[in-house]
Amino acid sequence: SQQLIARKPSMVLQHRAGEKLFIDFAGKKLSYADPDTGEVVSCQVFVACLPHSDYSFAMAVRSQNISDFLYALGCCLQELGGVPQVLVPDNLKSAIVKANRYEPDVNRALEDFANHYHTTVIPARVRKPKDKALVENQVKLVYSRVFAKLRNQQFFDLASLNKAIKEKIREHNQTRMQQKLYCREERFLADEKHLLQSLPDQPFELKYYRELKVAKNNHIYL
Repeated sequence: SQQLIARKPSMVLQHRAGEKLFIDFAGKKLSYADPDTGEVVSCQVFVACLPHSDYSFAMAVRSQNISDFLYALGCCLQELGGVPQVLVPDNLKSAIVKANRYEPDVNRALEDFANHYHTTVIPARVRKPKDKALVENQVKLVYSRVFAKLRNQQFFDLASLNKAIKEKIREHNQTRMQQKLYCREERFLADEKHLLQSLPDQPFELKYYRELKVAKNNHIYL
């Protein structure tokens, strides 16, 4: 009885079809070998999922900077064939590293991206593990169904690595879910894809902002 009193109540979160897309980077990296130098190039892995259907997307990019992040997010929306109402990133302030002082601000760039795609951004709440549980679970599945299956394969460029990731993610989305009569892809196609907003006609272009100050010689450096 004491254990029952101490236990916190919990509810199952219900997610509406086509409403949200959870996005994050995996903690582990994949890599390819440069055929000219033999150097092993480590890559970050972007992961996203629609919580209603649990439909997943993943791809490798060279870094977690804002340009690579938004490129991966754009590829994700193209693969989905539409845009959800809300993008839910997990702690992008610490996840996306600014390469230098000329790197665009993550919040402003992501806002520009959301405006271009006619969606909005609502970050996962701090210290609210259920907000990010779905995408974190997807990251674990990506480890077992993508990372583990590719560990003995060698790649020589980013394109071939991403081709292999795409094949494994497709297999993951087509695998029957536990205690369900359908797979992620079937539920996405039946319940969600037609509810996504249309993609814009033009691709997103990242804008670079800079606040300039007048120097002592009364000039501004551009």
